[in-house]
Amino acid sequence: MNETARRRFRKTMAALVALGLVLSVLGPVGTVAAQPSVSVTQSVDSTTIAPGETVTITTEFTVSELNAPQLSATTPDGWEIESQSATGPVAYNDGTWTWLAGDDDGVNVSYTVEYTVSVPDDADPGEYTISADGSALSPSDSSATSDSATTTVTVAEPDENEPPTASFTSSPDSPETGEQVSFDASASTDDSAITSYEWDFDDGTTATGASATHTYDSAGDYDVTLTVTDDDGETDTATQTVSVGEAASPASFQLSALDVESPVTQGDTATVTATVENVGDESATQTVALEIDGTETDSQDVTLDGGASQQVSFDVDTTDLSTGDHDVTVSTEDDSASDTLAVSEEPPENLNPSAALDSSPSAPEPGETVTFDASASNDPDGAITSYEWDFDGDGTADATGEQVTTSFDSAGDYDVTLTVTDDDGETDTATQTVSVSEAPDGDGPATTVSLSPESDLVAVDQSTEYDVVVDDTDGGVGAYELTITVEDPSVASITGVDLAGVSDEELTDVQIADDGSSVTIEAVLVDTEDDGSATLGTVTVQANAEGTSDLSLNVSDLGTEAGESYDVTGTNGASLTASTLVVGNSENPAQDLDGDGDYEDINGDGTVDLLDVQTLFADRDGPAASNSPEAFDYNGDGEFTLSDIQALFAQEMA
Repeated sequence: MNETARRRFRKTMAALVALGLVLSVLGPVGTVAAQPSVSVTQSVDSTTIAPGETVTITTEFTVSELNAPQLSATTPDGWEIESQSATGPVAYNDGTWTWLAGDDDGVNVSYTVEYTVSVPDDADPGEYTISADGSALSPSDSSATSDSATTTVTVAEPDENEPPTASFTSSPDSPETGEQVSFDASASTDDSAITSYEWDFDDGTTATGASATHTYDSAGDYDVTLTVTDDDGETDTATQTVSVGEAASPASFQLSALDVESPVTQGDTATVTATVENVGDESATQTVALEIDGTETDSQDVTLDGGASQQVSFDVDTTDLSTGDHDVTVSTEDDSASDTLAVSEEPPENLNPSAALDSSPSAPEPGETVTFDASASNDPDGAITSYEWDFDGDGTADATGEQVTTSFDSAGDYDVTLTVTDDDGETDTATQTVSVSEAPDGDGPATTVSLSPESDLVAVDQSTEYDVVVDDTDGGVGAYELTITVEDPSVASITGVDLAGVSDEELTDVQIADDGSSVTIEAVLVDTEDDGSATLGTVTVQANAEGTSDLSLNVSDLGTEAGESYDVTGTNGASLTASTLVVGNSENPAQDLDGDGDYEDINGDGTVDLLDVQTLFADRDGPAASNSPEAFDYNGDGEFTLSDIQALFAQEMA
């Protein structure tokens, strides 16, 4: 252990003493069940090595009735730890492993540490010592108990290396283009072992291995080079010339550009064309056949020289073909191509679409948003492709779409016209008169309506609830109409509504949008508290993806149990923040098991234990705690600090 490591060891021991004191505070002092002890043993994968090689040491570290286990490895000067692994929740630093383990009675644990040490290239032959020192702290007074183990490794004089000899054969002796050539380097030799074989085939391609195969696309002479490398890094090369001759390819009739005239009306003639190309070198004659639904109906012989092509054409009489799709295949001896022929009946005369519209609310006030819905429109023999709305009667479309909104600035009767167009260009119109009336004087009781809570943090794929609260009633609430809208339905969506004070479900109407983006609630004969605040119901909202979305509230109508209208002076919406809350390397997001807003099940396994505390501590600066500190504010001070980790331990495990 060098001086830097010793300084770090002294600092680590000081930290462990402090940790022992902390652990002793976490609970009452227990009775020692057995004699505290520390045991360190180690073994190596090889006791004799050469300069430049590595040795792997396995250390077994056992602690009984003690806390804060720590293990340190000391290697000869110039020997470096290249890699290491250890069981348990461990922190590693420069040859020292420290575990976060302990309770008020001490723990009984065993750990396995495996680390690989590199021997310097200039290490002198001789015997070298690698030692391991283990210690742990008493849970009562933080005194240390330790043990150590040493292992002797012998560095041997390296043997003088002889370079390898490269040699190979190839088969066949005179390959043709496209023919596979096999290369064999098994005749290559070395005084120890050849570790790599590299082939350069002189055409821009390479390969590795004691044997290889290659195919040349072009004729010519190729200087093939084999390079072998032994286990000491020495190399040798061997080169042979492989002469590749041109191979004549047989005739091969390939099909392309198949075109089937489709759709056609039953009784008409459909034309089928395709291009036939002889991609081989030899001339040949082949039969090109046409099949309809697997039955050959026509054919013609085609003669082509090598590299030549020709278009073939067939006429298909569809009189005897049924309406519907038919498989069309054109084939040669070497290839085939298929497509679909659609045979249809004479198209029937087009039926016109039917326009229908609805609006809500039925008696709007100036400036109030009015929703127009054309979903009841239909086309009996096709589909409606456009919806155009004229709100002011000037014959010009003011909006398009199946559902639109607008508002009217002043009271009066407005003739709203909907024009729908189907996929054949036919149209239909429908007109509805919307009567806009001035808002009544606000002489009824004044109140506000709010969503509660104002904001909430929800794990993705989990749900939360918002109460709809009339903040101040005077005569209770007997009837209402309101809409709650999720501004970003990709983040969250409304999944359910539970109404309060409802005497007859037949007197309520709850309409949740298909995508959960909004809900409209209408109810009469509601029974609530006569004064003070009144909860109309609870809306369930599910978090879909990470992000934040506002929930807006619009109250169209609110009346007392006596039928008097409230003067709604304001509405208060809410917000929802969705987060995955995955802490560290946990497989599942953190969970709020008791619904108090604190996510105490850190690793999401359904239980709260010491592992949750350790996981949160290890990832205390990670994205989950940094982005959503309110989820882990266990002491309720409005921020996330180390004190919250201590509070989690005290609240859930004490």
